[in-house]
Amino acid sequence: MYLRVNTHKARANFCISVARRTLADFQESRGPLHAPVPIEHMAQWLGFQVIPLSSVDDEFSALVSVKDKLIGLNANHHTHRKRFSVGHELGHILLKHPPESRCATHEIRLCNAEADFIASELLIPREILDAWLQKTGNSAELARIFNVSVEAMNFRLTRMQTGEK
Repeated sequence: MYLRVNTHKARANFCISVARRTLADFQESRGPLHAPVPIEHMAQWLGFQVIPLSSVDDEFSALVSVKDKLIGLNANHHTHRKRFSVGHELGHILLKHPPESRCATHEIRLCNAEADFIASELLIPREILDAWLQKTGNSAELARIFNVSVEAMNFRLTRMQTGEK
């Protein structure tokens, strides 16, 4: 159990470092970031076109085709969910995850958890969040500022409280 916890924490820290490196490179190219982070512009900067898909089931959020440089996004979802879905797919791209069709169930869960870590960091960068936390600690207000769901903001704040580097 000890090894598994440390492995999970090391992998989470790796995901965070990948997201932060991407944010730094994006800022170097595009200038300083402010909330809300322009996640679709970041996808375009990484060479991916975001395509809204309107004829899909509600359970479908997004998919990525690395080969075609496309992110398909459920156009019927709320803005917050769409933004998180783009960040999540960018997480799969940045971590070079294999397609789900080549993964076992436990690998899919792990890859999705890692993509969520990336999405959270891309949408709510630590540096920008720290500045806003000096002004307000209200998670609903922070969620509005970052244009994310309260759930996503609470996930991010919880990670910070548990000692994220």
